[in-house]
Amino acid sequence: MEDHIIDPEKASILEKDGRYRIVSGEEIMAELERGDIVADIGSGTGFFADDMAELAEKVYAVDFQEQMHEYYREKGVPENVELVNTDATDFEPDQKPDVAFLITSLHEVDIGETIENLSSVLREDGELFIVDWSSNSETDQVPAKEKLLTAKEASNHVSQHFTVNRCEERYDTYMLKAENT
Repeated sequence: MEDHIIDPEKASILEKDGRYRIVSGEEIMAELERGDIVADIGSGTGFFADDMAELAEKVYAVDFQEQMHEYYREKGVPENVELVNTDATDFEPDQKPDVAFLITSLHEVDIGETIENLSSVLREDGELFIVDWSSNSETDQVPAKEKLLTAKEASNHVSQHFTVNRCEERYDTYMLKAENT
């Protein structure tokens, strides 16, 4: 795959429950507390934002493809979700999020600028939760390997602005949790 950014005309593939093999709804909910302010960076059709909205006071669904937001609007956006059409490096929320999620989207952004921006917009002690495709993956069903990182490489990028608390390789993916200190 030359470029893994999803064509908005194929957005429906982002609504398949198979995406929970990447990160489960339970894992997402475990990162949240009732009343949290949340940023879902690379939110696409809102598949994971819908889960986040169940506990969060507010979810910023951030995506640079307006067509993805259009799909989400047609699907139905929960009342506590605000659609933000911008690049992750330009995201400036009205309220400082308690937690930011990047689920299979880190490989699609400017990593250095995005992580730096998130460190300035997340509240102090806010959390960053990343699950993305690993360059250690043994399948061809992932983005181009040259766009991907290992867990250790992602940790090195993130640790320039956050304290990494957990980082692990998984099957085809890695998971990273960090704190804004």
